[in-house]
This record gives sequence, C-alpha cells and structure tokens, in this order.
Amino acid sequence: MNESELLAVAKRPTVEWLESCFGPGSLWRPAEAELPVRLEDAGTRAFLTTVGVPAVRLDFMGYDSAGLKAKGMWEEDPDELFGNRYPDDDSEPACWSYCVGMVQLLHLMVRGDSGTVEIYDPDGWDHAAGYGGHAADSLPELIGALALIARCGHRLTDEDGDTDADALLDELTGRLELLGQGPEESSLWEGVLENLRDEYGDQ
Repeated sequence: MNESELLAVAKRPTVEWLESCFGPGSLWRPAEAELPVRLEDAGTRAFLTTVGVPAVRLDFMGYDSAGLKAKGMWEEDPDELFGNRYPDDDSEPACWSYCVGMVQLLHLMVRGDSGTVEIYDPDGWDHAAGYGGHAADSLPELIGALALIARCGHRLTDEDGDTDADALLDELTGRLELLGQGPEESSLWEGVLENLRDEYGDQ
C-alpha cells in the first residue's frame, strides 16, 4: 500500500484495513437494533453497524476499548460531564454522548447529535472542568487516526532497538496532519504524541 492509498483508507476506514491494524476479529460491530435510540447521528450509526470500532487494548499508548463487546457504550449527558449543567437543573439533556474508548483516564465521547468526538477528563468533573478538548470531527476520523498509531506500536516497542522512534513519530505526525488529526487539530493526539515521544524517543 503506497502513501496515498494509506491516507485514503485512514480517512475512510474499512473492515479489512482496521483488522489488519488491530487484529482479526478485533472490531465491535453492533446491529442497528443494539444501538442506543438517542444516538441520532446517521453517519455514526452507519459506521458502527457496517464497519465497527476496535475493542482492544493498546498498552504502548494506554488505549482501552476492550469492554465494548461485553458492555457496549457508556451513555451520559455531555452537559453534566463538562460542567455545563447547574446542580439543580433536572431538565432533559439536550443530547447524549457515548464512550467508544479511553486513553489513560480520558474518555472518548461521541456526541449523539453530531458525531463529534470530545474528550471527557474525569479529574476535572467535580470542578466543572471535565471538558478535555476536541478529539475528532467524526468517529471514522478518530478510528482512522488510531489505526495509524496502532500500526506504529510494534515498531516503537521493538526490543531489538532497530527503529528510529523519532523518525517514525515524525512520519506519523505528518500523516495525522494530512488527515486533519495532527496536534494542532486534536487535543487527543497532541497528548498521545507527546507521551510517545517521552516514552520512546531519543533521550
């Protein structure tokens, strides 16, 4: 697969490509009837039911979505998570968000009304500061970027020490930027790339 083909499939991930990145049988692909009714965004629903998302652990970057197959997506009011709701406000949420995975303690929450992926930081919840930033404009964009990072994981953790980690991470960053998922566009990948450089880059 050449560079242009790789970027094209990362932008519109397929089942075959994602399983080549995460492993055979790694995708959680719920049936339409299994999806929450309040997950209204048509693009997100279509991606979940036709392609799916990885239900895996990626220890090298602290990613965990392994519980999706058994438990499905955690549903929560984003205004509650992000401190936009007063404590005595018992009105019906304007929309709902759904967790598709975690990076360390950060929850990746897909908005049910728009499909945008936002970061929930539970450390800030009781200070009305649970919003951890923007992760991706859509679920396919998030999963495509995650797959590119997963492809790099075995090379970063190569015990033979033959990998130039800084060059590999520069290449990865460039690809994410071309996808609109670079550190300037995504608070999630900004933190992930920084942590990977700290862990695996030249000291």
